Amino acid sequence: MKKKTAILILLVIAYTGFILYKYNERTKLQQEIAHKPFTVVTSFYPMYIHTSALMKETPHQLLNMADQTVGCLHDYQLTVQDTKKLYEADVLVINGLGSETFIEKAYMQNPTLQVIDASQQLEPLLHGEEEAEGLHNHEQAHLEETHDGDEDPIHGEDGHHHENDHIWLSIEGTIAQVQEIAMQLSAIDPAYQSVYEANARAYIEALEALDEEAHQALEVIDTKKAMTVHDAFYYLAQEFGIEIVENIPEGSYENASAKQIQTLIHQMEEEDVKVIFTEEKNQDLAILKTIQREVPCSIYVLDALVTGTDQTFAPDEFPYVVRMRKNIETVREAFEHE
Repeated sequence: MKKKTAILILLVIAYTGFILYKYNERTKLQQEIAHKPFTVVTSFYPMYIHTSALMKETPHQLLNMADQTVGCLHDYQLTVQDTKKLYEADVLVINGLGSETFIEKAYMQNPTLQVIDASQQLEPLLHGEEEAEGLHNHEQAHLEETHDGDEDPIHGEDGHHHENDHIWLSIEGTIAQVQEIAMQLSAIDPAYQSVYEANARAYIEALEALDEEAHQALEVIDTKKAMTVHDAFYYLAQEFGIEIVENIPEGSYENASAKQIQTLIHQMEEEDVKVIFTEEKNQDLAILKTIQREVPCSIYVLDALVTGTDQTFAPDEFPYVVRMRKNIETVREAFEHE
């Protein structure tokens, strides 16, 4: 009897051990699957630097789709290399707000692709804001002043406001985008949720410190009026109380008539505007040289952060913070000198 009992106990122990072994093996397999590296592709440089900061200490691969020399994506055409990246990607991070006009083609290349729209939570708020106090509200009045029914190349064929997607040039907008990307990466990859959250906290702390620094530097300047070339800097201006008296949209620079240029000059004189903000690629435009000959004003180059840089960053630095801080310094300099 005792012998049978001992055998039974041994069998129970052996069976329990076997069950525990299988459970541990299954758990190990599940963990291996959960931690299996995957590929994240970003649509262009701003999304790349944000996502890169969030994916530190994860085993996943991060690729930027558009080359770092590519600027805004409005007219971007997918290359063969892009198509390959999208086909092999597990996740695509996009800016949203109409930037990525190729998104339908992306789905066609990879129907299982998971897309993170960094501006998903911002879009309804921005639409409401732009309707009420958008960058081009002044354009309707300007168009009404255009004589003889001439087409107005300064503002496009119809003068209508088109969606401004340059939200990454707002520090507050960037914070919202970082939060959205981190939240969605955590949902897709819960095994590394704590890593994404920790990285997001560090990044957002640096962004909030920059935002406070910027407000302290710019709030002491009473009058901040400027003209801009291309509407990339609308959100930056809005955030720091800069009044954009006039904007010259990209693509209209060489089509403006003498009368239209004179209207710009008159508006700058009337509003006492002495600052023009533009990107580096546009600083030598003929229209700006013409304006400078007629109006005492200075041109200041701001970084739209749409392309990569040869600049080397320290391990604890965030490229966005470093480059955006330079923008703030340029804005402060512009208004202090005028």
